[in-house]
Formats: sequence, C-alpha cells, structure tokens
Amino acid sequence: MGFLGALAKTLIFVALFLAALVLLPGLPPNTTFPFKEYDIKPPRELKGVLQPNFQLDGARQLWKDRIFGPECLLAFGDKIFTGIHSGEVLELNNEETIRPITKIGQPCDYIFDDELCGYPVGLALDTQGNNLIVADSYYGIWQVNLGTKEKTNLVSTEQILPGKSVNRKARLFNSLAVSRMGEIYWTDSLSDDFVLAPFANPSGRLFKYNREKKTNEVLLDELAFANGLALSPNEDFIILAETTAMRLTKYYLKGSQAGQSEVFVDGLPGWPDNLTGDNEGIWVPLSVASDSENPNLFASLAPYPRLRSFLARLMGLMQLPFRISNKIYPNNISARLFHSFNEMATSNAPNRSTVVRVDWNGNIVRSLHGFDRSASGLSHVLEIKGHLFLGSPFNQFIAKVKLPENVVKSVKGTEAKEDQLI
Repeated sequence: MGFLGALAKTLIFVALFLAALVLLPGLPPNTTFPFKEYDIKPPRELKGVLQPNFQLDGARQLWKDRIFGPECLLAFGDKIFTGIHSGEVLELNNEETIRPITKIGQPCDYIFDDELCGYPVGLALDTQGNNLIVADSYYGIWQVNLGTKEKTNLVSTEQILPGKSVNRKARLFNSLAVSRMGEIYWTDSLSDDFVLAPFANPSGRLFKYNREKKTNEVLLDELAFANGLALSPNEDFIILAETTAMRLTKYYLKGSQAGQSEVFVDGLPGWPDNLTGDNEGIWVPLSVASDSENPNLFASLAPYPRLRSFLARLMGLMQLPFRISNKIYPNNISARLFHSFNEMATSNAPNRSTVVRVDWNGNIVRSLHGFDRSASGLSHVLEIKGHLFLGSPFNQFIAKVKLPENVVKSVKGTEAKEDQLI
C-alpha cells in the first residue's frame, strides 16, 4: 500500500508538472507565430535521376585541420573565399596559402561560440564596386572593400525589419545574392531560438535591400528555415532553399507574376543549403540526408501543433538555467553544448551525402552521392573545371571530387584555374 501510494503521488506530480508546462501562461518560450498545423512533403524515392551512386566517395580533403566550418564558398578569379567559425573570411589559393580578408565578430577564445565570434555564412561579389558582401549569422549584412578592407554595416542586428504580419529583428542572417543593378537579396532563416526550430512554426524571411534608400523590403515570410539563394540568368525570378521543408521556392521578380511565389522543387531527399546557380541550372547540396527510413523530424512534427508547443516549452525551460548562469557569469557552456549536439546530429544522420543538379525549369536532372563520409554535411558546391569543391559547417576542410565525364560541363564566366585550386 505504501508503494502504491508513493507511485500515485509521483504520477500526480508528473501529471501536474506536464499540465503546468502546457497550460500555465508566461512560461518560456514566446514564439513569433502561434502553433498551427502545417505540411511538409515526404522525400522522393531514390530512383531514376536520384538513384544512389558513389560519385562523391574518395573526396580529397583540402586545407585539412586549418579551416573550421567552411560553410559558404565563393569563386573569385583563381581564389576561393570562405567564412569559418571564429568569424573570419579567408582567401584560399592553394593548399599552402590561406589569407585573412576580414573578421566581422568579436575576439573570442572558443571559436565555435558563433554568437560572440561571428560566423560569415553568406558571401557574394558586389556588382557596384570592388566589394565583398558578407552575411554574418549574428552580426548582420556587411560590405567589405577588397582594396582597403573598410567595412560598412548595411543591415544591423538591431533593426526592426518588416514581416508580412509581424515586424521583428533578424535572428539568423544567412544567404546572399546581388543583382546586376546592385540590389541585395538575403535571407533571415528563422525568428525564434535556433534550438526551438523543430517545434516552432516556420518564421524565416526573404528580403530585398535597396542600397540607395537603405531599406529592406520583405518579399516572403513564414518560410521553413530560409537559406540559399540563386538568381535566374535573366534575373526575372529568384530561387530560395527552405531547408527544413526539403524544398526550393520560386519568387517572381518581374513580369505578370511579379510578387508571387510557388514551389520550384519539393520532396528533396535531404535538407537543401546554399545554392550555386549558373546559366544552365543550380547545384543544390543536401546538408542532412532524409528518406523513408530516416524521416525529417520537422515533417514528423509539423501536423501536431500541441505536441510542438509542449516540446518547445520543455526545451525553453531546460535552457533557462544556462541563460541565467550566462548572465551572472558569461561563459561558453551553451555554445559548447550546442556544437556537440550539432556534431552528434550530423554523425547520426543517414550515411549518405548527396548533391543534386536542378535546371531552371525545376527538374532534377542528376544527382551525386557518397557513402564513405569523405565529403559529408554538405552546405555549398562550387563547380570549377570538371571538379566540385564542397563546403560544410561541420568539416575542417573543403572536399574536392572529380566530376564524371558525362556530368562535366563548361561553366561560362568562371575564370578560376584548376591547377591553382589544388
């Protein structure tokens, strides 16, 4: 009787605790949008153009253990620019040469403390001068003069930016694209705490920055982790990666459909990240693989708003002690835990690395896969003279693979010399 009584009290306590988590007002977190049901299309079957192959296996690992998390890659003449953990933008010329270009964030001891160090994850060459446009996740949009290294903040982290229904600050600056007229398109991935992303409703945005007026116009809102961008060759539309929804979205910039959007490609077998467009199509890396046996967590939770609300509140309460301790005694414990969680999540993902090629009509025309993890956690693809250079926020190198002869194509306008990009 004593045991049963204790068990009953324990169950009552647990029930009251769970009820408090669900019902009590004022407990964290406060999310941007109310919890409601939404839908994500499941990943396509790996057949046809998505049939698995081993074309990413045996990748060479360049600048190994010298660059940490080269998330975004940009070809510039015979060089590659990349941003890394620690907040630096680097110029890479060959396996021996690494030259710092700029640093956006603050000095820091633990390079994976991105909120303090900064993390440049979006890079684009300016069309209006000898500038590099940089999106630092935690420090905003910057213009860096490549000659003088002078930095100009274009979009601040403190600005209240427009939304379709809720105006708010940018939470996670991400990708960039610069038009021939100098307009800067950029993404804010989400408006809620990063660790709440699986539970909160989609809250990412696509912006257009007008440099003459120094204003930001919101083009799309409530996006599922807004990420990579690619302007069409005629710049009449822009393609956006919605990472956690495993889809690409098309937004019309010109013509009779200007201002409208539609799904461009959905059901991708993984999470699309940075996009690299050229005259023929777009390279799309899938940073985390997904398939019928390894479903997308976001897709699994999307139809259940009450469950997501409960889990978000639970996660918010678990975070609370770390937030309080950090205010009393600033530390990087949360950053270390977050970095460890990211590494664990990546290592436990399906053992498949995938890059897909999409034409400008929204057709997947080919795919490359790897299974030996020599190139994994992919976030960006550069095609240079018959090779792919592959970036990742998780790796300490840039991977390089040779394209099969039937995939090789000439990328017009690329001046990079293969022998200098070893």
